[in-house]
Amino acid sequence: MSDSALTAIATILLVLVGLAQVFILISQKRQTRIALITEYRNLWNKSKKYWGNIVYIGRSSNEYYQVVNKKRLNELKEKTLEYNLSEPTIWARESVQKICGILSEISTRLLQGHLDIAETYPIFGTEFLRPSRPLRQLLEPEYKHIFSYETDPKQHDQIRKEVQDWLTYHDGIRRRCLILIDLLWAEACRLEDLPPLEMKSGADAKKITGKENRKRVFEEVFRLNGITHLFLAFKLSRYLRRSEYYSFWNETGIKKSRLEKNRKNWLARF
Repeated sequence: MSDSALTAIATILLVLVGLAQVFILISQKRQTRIALITEYRNLWNKSKKYWGNIVYIGRSSNEYYQVVNKKRLNELKEKTLEYNLSEPTIWARESVQKICGILSEISTRLLQGHLDIAETYPIFGTEFLRPSRPLRQLLEPEYKHIFSYETDPKQHDQIRKEVQDWLTYHDGIRRRCLILIDLLWAEACRLEDLPPLEMKSGADAKKITGKENRKRVFEEVFRLNGITHLFLAFKLSRYLRRSEYYSFWNETGIKKSRLEKNRKNWLARF
């Protein structure tokens, strides 16, 4: 066999070995992502108690929509009345640390490109998104809750302020939690997992907040990764447009005609 033939065979073998290594790396990366998703799903499922506490803190205590049962709700009301200005409310702080710690970590993984939003969404789904307004209200420093002290104890308002103060002092966690909620909401809109009225309400709000939300994602990707992740910054910030209205500049957005059709179909079921 000539030298040229041996060289060609060696080259082919090297290419095959290289391709095999590429496939192995892709497979290992996929297995790592699956392991991460499984780990975070288990972690989130174990934190449902704390999630119930957060929803309670973010809402008025007598609001209808809670994620805890009546027995647990009564226990939280009793704990609320034990509030003492001279010492931290341990159960409330523990709840915000647990929940926001998990959300911030998952958000960081997304912003670093270690996870994809389509993979992350099933961990939470609409069971998290639909009652997520109380959390968002806690995360937004400008949010002021209007209480009726005839039906809601003043201690509840004080505990909420205590939680908001904790989040203000941990601004990175606060930002990344907001980013995760925005990304999950965009994915839910893409899948049409939310009721049409909620999608419309969100899209209306994003007429004002959309640009700021996209800017927050872009800046956070840069903050975590530097300029090397420029494409990821564009990709994730643009992904938020899926929860905004369709336009000439936003071909992936929510079409009002589609939204109206879904609204009529949704109402017809009742």
